[in-house]
Amino acid sequence: MIETKISWTFDSEAYERFLKLMMVTSPSMEETAMARFLHKKWKAAGMVISTDVMGNIHAMMHPKASIHIGLIAHMDTVAIQITQICNNGLMQFRSIGLRPHTLLGQPMKILTSKGLIDGVIGFDPTSQFGQPKGLTEDDLWLDIGAINYDEAISKVSVGDLAILAPRCMPLGNDCISGTGIDDRIGLFIITECMDLVTDNSPNVCLHFIGTTQEEVGLRGAAVIAAQYPLNACFIIDVDYATDTFTPHENQMGTLHLGKGVGLHIKSDNNPLLRTLACNVADRYDIAYQKSMGRFIYGGTDATSIQLQCKGIATLNMNVPCRYMHSPVEICNKHDTESAIQLLAGCIKHISITGQSSFIPQLD
Repeated sequence: MIETKISWTFDSEAYERFLKLMMVTSPSMEETAMARFLHKKWKAAGMVISTDVMGNIHAMMHPKASIHIGLIAHMDTVAIQITQICNNGLMQFRSIGLRPHTLLGQPMKILTSKGLIDGVIGFDPTSQFGQPKGLTEDDLWLDIGAINYDEAISKVSVGDLAILAPRCMPLGNDCISGTGIDDRIGLFIITECMDLVTDNSPNVCLHFIGTTQEEVGLRGAAVIAAQYPLNACFIIDVDYATDTFTPHENQMGTLHLGKGVGLHIKSDNNPLLRTLACNVADRYDIAYQKSMGRFIYGGTDATSIQLQCKGIATLNMNVPCRYMHSPVEICNKHDTESAIQLLAGCIKHISITGQSSFIPQLD
C-alpha cells in the first residue's frame, strides 16, 4: 500500500504564498483575476491549462492515465452588487452571500470599468441599526465619497460588484484571519498538492479545477464536471466551525479548529470514497473530523458535481472556519496541513491500488 506519509508544513514561506492568493479580487460572476493568477502558477508547474464559457479553469496532470480524479475548489467570494445610484451620490446594493450585520461599516473594493476603487458601507449611527425589525440591506448603503449623482456615475455603474477589502493576518500562534478564506484556502490546498503528487501518482490523471459562481448556485461546477470522465472528485472547501458560543452542534455535529480536516457525512458524498479517506488518515495518523455540515445536502460544489454524467463519486474535505462569509473568517494552519497531507495520501493510494470504481457492491 502507501509506503510513507506525505508531509507538508504551513511554514512562513507557505504563509507568504497563501497571502498572495488572499489579495486577489474574485467576486462571484467576475473571477477572471483569480483565474489569471492560477493560470500563471499552474502553468509554471508544467500544466496544460484550459478554460470554458463559465470562466472555470482546468489543468491536467498525467493525462494518459486511465483513472481520472478531480481536485476542485471554487474561485469566487461573497460580494455585493450596485443596484441604484442615488442623487446624493450614495449607492444601494444587493448582497451576494453577505449578511447585513457583517457589512456594517466595512471598507469595500469596487470592481469598475476603470479598475478598483475604494468605498465603505454606510449606515445611520443615530438609529438602533434597524431595530426592532432587524438590520436589513435597506438600512445600509455604499459610499465612495461622491458628493452627488454626477460624480458617482463618473466612477461606478449600476451592476458593478464590490468585495470586502482584502485583508489577512496571523492570529495567535496557529490561526489566520482574513476575508475570502472561503474558498481561497481550498485553492491554496490543491495548488500546494501539485508538487506533492507529481511523482507519487503516475497512474492517476489529476484534474485541478477552479470553479466559478459557487456562491450563486454552484453553477460553474455543473459545467466543468460534465466535460471530463471523472471517476471521483475531492471538493476542498470550508465548513462552519462549531467551537463558538452558538455552535448548533445539535444539528451540525462537531467541527473544531485545530483538530483536523473535516470529512462530510451527508448525501452529497460517496461512502466508499469517504471510507478510503478515513483509512488513509487512520493509517498515517493524519488528524481528521467527521462532520455533517449545515444541511443534509447542498451548499458546496459537490452537490452539482455528484449529479453530472452517470454520477460522480464526491467527497468534501473541509477546513473548519469560524465567522464564514464575514470580514474576519478564521482557519487553523494545522487543519490546512492535515487537508493537504490527506488529499495527497488519498491520491497516492488510488494510484497504487488502481481503484477506479466507487459503486457499492451488492454481492
